[in-house]
Amino acid sequence: MITRYRRRIPADVARKLRQEAGFGCAKCGHPYLEYHHIVPWRDDQHYRVEDMVALCANCHANIDVYRADRQYQLKYKPKNIVEDRVQGFLDFDKRDLIFRVGGNWFENVDTMIQFRNTPIVSARIIDNQARVSLNLFNSAGRLVLQVVDNEIALRASTFWDFECRQGVAIARSATRSIALRMDFQGNEASIEGEIWMGGKAVRLGREETSVGTNTLRNNRIVGSRVGIQIG
Repeated sequence: MITRYRRRIPADVARKLRQEAGFGCAKCGHPYLEYHHIVPWRDDQHYRVEDMVALCANCHANIDVYRADRQYQLKYKPKNIVEDRVQGFLDFDKRDLIFRVGGNWFENVDTMIQFRNTPIVSARIIDNQARVSLNLFNSAGRLVLQVVDNEIALRASTFWDFECRQGVAIARSATRSIALRMDFQGNEASIEGEIWMGGKAVRLGREETSVGTNTLRNNRIVGSRVGIQIG
């Protein structure tokens, strides 16, 4: 029997387990994760990465039917690493189109940021729920992460870390470098990060959006088809 709710797992252990599993459940690939002790907690109260594995809640609930050798097989051959793909649905309850993106407020704006003719950040209402779409490009102009109506897809080999839980998704390109943070947990739905457009970095900070030497902050854009047009 699994005892799931115990002391919080150390952050560095959780990150290493996410990384080795390709940021998803070792068995099914789902990015909402729990951390399972292959060597059971009841026998040894440890946080050894080599004796743990990242699993989603559904697979975690059923993992005890597997003997330890099969659990280690899952650990060393995780689905997302084999397929080099992470995919999942960012679930949250939001019934309006009010977002804070790069320190600027957007209300009922179809496309909040657009580069030339490509929507970068957009949103719409489907079945009374907000659905967000986003295209994240790197400095070479490659699409490295995509969100389509809350469905997230990325390559497991692209990022240093990717963390997903209800209402929150964070992609890190290095230890202290956040490529994208989407936080829709509370009333203030926010999007921050760094998106490359036409060879230039557009930084969506908490307080402002920076494009080269140009800075936008504390603007409120309401009822527009396109909020910020770049290029």
